[in-house]
Amino acid sequence: MIKLPSKDDYLHFMELFPQLLSKESPNTCFYIYGAYENGSCNYGRSDIDGGLILDSGLITPKDEILRISKSLLDALNGSRIPIEFNLLDRETCKDGRFLSYTTDYTKWIKESGRIISGPDFLSEMNGLDFKSGVLSTAAMNFSGPYGVRNALLHSLIDASEEDKSFMSKISKALEKAAKFPKKLIYLREGLIVPSRKEAKDRLENILGDIDLTELDKVNALLDNPLKLYT
Repeated sequence: MIKLPSKDDYLHFMELFPQLLSKESPNTCFYIYGAYENGSCNYGRSDIDGGLILDSGLITPKDEILRISKSLLDALNGSRIPIEFNLLDRETCKDGRFLSYTTDYTKWIKESGRIISGPDFLSEMNGLDFKSGVLSTAAMNFSGPYGVRNALLHSLIDASEEDKSFMSKISKALEKAAKFPKKLIYLREGLIVPSRKEAKDRLENILGDIDLTELDKVNALLDNPLKLYT
């Protein structure tokens, strides 16, 4: 029988995680909102809703995200508390185009949310109500709850559970990362580039000062499913 997390488990997590986060990533803004924050939490079933805003631009430090992921895993300590944390960066929050939140939802989070640790980057968040089809999907793939970054944030938690869907989640995250250059090129130039590799090379040429060589490894894995799943 699965042991449901208790109120003490929730309280312990909310005490320990900010402590670990402050050590591993002190400039990250950690905020919560929703049922746990407003006191209507159903312990054992309700999520802890919140977010993490890195003090970075669009390109976020992978090693720092993995350290945060390890802090999450350690703070949960096998308690199976359902958490819904969205990983964002300051640049995306300020700009709004690649933020998956609408204006009203952003306003609600800012008004009802509470910062637990780190600087106040929440007040910088700007949602947008209208996004074209490609921009909307790009925003969801990039900063949405099931996007690329959040797959990395939750990767150590997912890997610790005996869940066969882990590799499926990783595969979907890699697909989203590999297709992201296509979406950016379409938004910038209105061109549809069918090849992932061609889109990656073209985006590097457009931006000039960005290194996307890691996407070569991603594309190589996606082109070789046997290697990906072994």
